[in-house]
Amino acid sequence: MFGDILSDEGAILAGSIGMLPSASIGAKKANGAWTGLYEPVHGSAPDIAGQNKANPFGAIGSVAALLEYSFGLLEEAAAVNRATETVLSSGRVTADLKPAGTPATTEQVGEAVCQAL
Repeated sequence: MFGDILSDEGAILAGSIGMLPSASIGAKKANGAWTGLYEPVHGSAPDIAGQNKANPFGAIGSVAALLEYSFGLLEEAAAVNRATETVLSSGRVTADLKPAGTPATTEQVGEAVCQAL
């Protein structure tokens, strides 16, 4: 319950709950990497499943966290974060972020991030 309240308040600051990555971090391994479960705060968004309109930035941010904390791939994580920022700055975003033009689909945003990488 308390976590739900915090994620909802964080979503207001970020512009949408679809923007928020999440991680449940476990033990630190001998090699310095952390075990963890990485997922967007909003989970699977079952109410819009299969409609190609979910905001993928929370999932993409969760992958960046996985790369950094569990795999120790700092440069790769930074590259994913930079690509995300590039796409956000371009305005190529899903409807929940209220773009000035036509909203992008989940797939289009994902492709734009891949191209930015």
